[in-house]
Amino acid sequence: MPLFISRRGFFAALAFSLSLTSFAPAGTVNIPQDDPAVSVDIPDSWKPEETDKGIACESPDKVATIFFEVTSGSGLDALIDENVDWLTKEQGVQLDKASEQKPEFEAGNLGWKRISWSGTSKEWGPATVGFAFTDAGNGKVLTVTYWITKKDQEKHFPTIEKIFESVKRTGS
Repeated sequence: MPLFISRRGFFAALAFSLSLTSFAPAGTVNIPQDDPAVSVDIPDSWKPEETDKGIACESPDKVATIFFEVTSGSGLDALIDENVDWLTKEQGVQLDKASEQKPEFEAGNLGWKRISWSGTSKEWGPATVGFAFTDAGNGKVLTVTYWITKKDQEKHFPTIEKIFESVKRTGS
């Protein structure tokens, strides 16, 4: 099951999962820190930390990892290529290019586009790997890179949905 199947299927799974999951208090982080284009609420238990290009966070059980980065619209392809290289070459994730999906969805009153694949790693097994994009204003794009094991997707849907719903533009 892909991370963001369809809006209806996604929210149906979320509704069920919401009844089983409690949320940790969230902290608002700006991306990028020095000249924010967006803000996002990330649960403290996901331990958000600053990276060279944005913010990274990981579920407490380490089965879901999310990176938030802001780039120019013209830099989007380079950022995707860089992140795919990092996932495949440095993290040993194998992507099934035939499983590629490119749906659009809405979250937090923002329009999003997504590209994702089924993947696998020796350490974690089958996973969903992808990118989600939304306009961050002023010619910038928020890029969300995510990796989550397939067996643990449903238990993390409520938190991931809450994170996406919290994204707000801070600029124009």
